[in-house]
Amino acid sequence: MKVHRILIPTDFSESSKSALKLANFFSKTYGSKIDLIHIVSFSLYMNESMDKLGLPFDMEQDLYPKVIEKAQIEIDQLASDFIMESYLGKTHVLVDRKPSKAITDFANENEYDLILMSANGAHESTFLKGSITDKVIRRAHAPVFTINNKYSSSGFERIVTAIDLSEHSLASIPLSLELALQFDASLELFYMSQLYSSDGYGFVAPSVGASNDEAEEIFIQKVEGYLEDHKKLGLTLEKTSEDFKYRFIKNDGASSLSVPVSLKVIQGISASLEITNYANEHADLLALTTHGRTGIPRFFIGSTAGQVVNHVDVSMLTIRPDNFKLG
Repeated sequence: MKVHRILIPTDFSESSKSALKLANFFSKTYGSKIDLIHIVSFSLYMNESMDKLGLPFDMEQDLYPKVIEKAQIEIDQLASDFIMESYLGKTHVLVDRKPSKAITDFANENEYDLILMSANGAHESTFLKGSITDKVIRRAHAPVFTINNKYSSSGFERIVTAIDLSEHSLASIPLSLELALQFDASLELFYMSQLYSSDGYGFVAPSVGASNDEAEEIFIQKVEGYLEDHKKLGLTLEKTSEDFKYRFIKNDGASSLSVPVSLKVIQGISASLEITNYANEHADLLALTTHGRTGIPRFFIGSTAGQVVNHVDVSMLTIRPDNFKLG
C-alpha cells in the first residue's frame, strides 16, 4: 500500500481532531508525511467572528491578513500538538468560498496518496460531513478516509467492505485485507442482492434476487476471476469448511499470510439503506469503492455514496480504483 503523503483538512474543532489520531498510525506503518490544510471561509468568519477584529478596520489592510494569520498560528499549533515531528510535512491555509473544491483541487494537484478527514466539524455540525465530504469523495483522486468521533487510538476491530461483484467494487478487497492485517481486525464482505430492478426509463419491476447459495457461487467466481486478472497482488482465495467463510492467502516471496473473511448476503431494495444499517450495527470501519455496476455505472457514488456518508455512524474509507494503486 502506497501512503507516502497524507492530507488532513481541519476546521480546528474538537471533532476534526479525530482524523489526527489516525494519522500517526499511517506514518508509523508506512513512513507517511502528513500535511494539514485549513480553508478560510469568509462568509462563516464574517457571520461569527467580526466582533473579534474590533472597529474600525479596513477590509484589505485588516480583515484578510488577520484571518489568515490567526488560522496559520492555529494550524501550526494543532500540527505540533498531534503529529510527531519526524512525520510532519507542511501546513496550508487557503482562502476559498467552496471548502470541498479547495480541498480536492489541492489534493489532486499535489497528488496526495490519502485524505484523512473528520466526520463532523465545529459544534458537531456537518461542516466536514454531508455535502463537503460527499463532494470530496466524488472529486478526490486519492482514497478518502472519513473518521468518526467514536474512533479511538486502539484502531478498528470490525471492517465491513461493501461490494456489488463488479470489478470496480472488488478492487476494495486488497486494501481492506491490508487494513485488517494492520489493525488485526475481522473482515466481512457485504453483498446486497437487489430485489427490484429498473428498466432504465424510471419503471421499477420486481426481480428475483439471487439466493444465498447462488450469490456465494457468483462471489467465488467473480473474486477468483479478479485475482486471476491481478496476479501481481499475490492473493488467492480459499473456501473453508464453514458456509460463507473463506480465507485470503497473501503470498509474499518465501512467506505467506492468511486472512479470514466472511461473506454476508442480504436481499434488499435500497443499497444505501442496507449498507448503512448493516455497517452501523456490525462495523467500526466501512470500506467501499466509488464506482459499481448499476446505472452509468455508479453503484457506490452519487446518491448512494452521499446517503451512506450522511447517515453512517462509523468511519468510512472510499476508494477510486481507476486512480488508486496498491504497492
